[in-house]
Amino acid sequence: IILLGAKEERAEGDAIASVDPIKIYNACGKFSLHESADLVRQSKVVIAHDTGLMHIAAALRKQVIAIWGSTTPSFGMVPYYGKNFLQRVPPPSDDVQVHKLWCRPCTKIGRNKCPQGHFKCMKNISIDEIVANVEKRLLLV
Repeated sequence: IILLGAKEERAEGDAIASVDPIKIYNACGKFSLHESADLVRQSKVVIAHDTGLMHIAAALRKQVIAIWGSTTPSFGMVPYYGKNFLQRVPPPSDDVQVHKLWCRPCTKIGRNKCPQGHFKCMKNISIDEIVANVEKRLLLV
């Protein structure tokens, strides 16, 4: 598992990588956008927030698990695979999000801080749901 992100996300990446430093490599802040895109190209499955790397993964026709926090896929900024590719069954991406949270969505473009002070839209994301989606996607590649 390779964690990609900005150098500002290095501390969070270190915390995640500490779970299993042999299998998880924290590359946050280590690669340029082009280098990160090349790593995405070589990936089997990409887990990403609704960010540029999610869109790069879709453009490269990768299986994507998209994590939605303060935004929502209904705003239309979902992974786009092209008209014909979207007809595939199952679809090439899964959305993981907290449903029935009264304050969500609170923004169209994402936030680093929660205006309500609890950030439940991210803290309550189901890790089990992410793992189940990864296992399902790995069977498809």
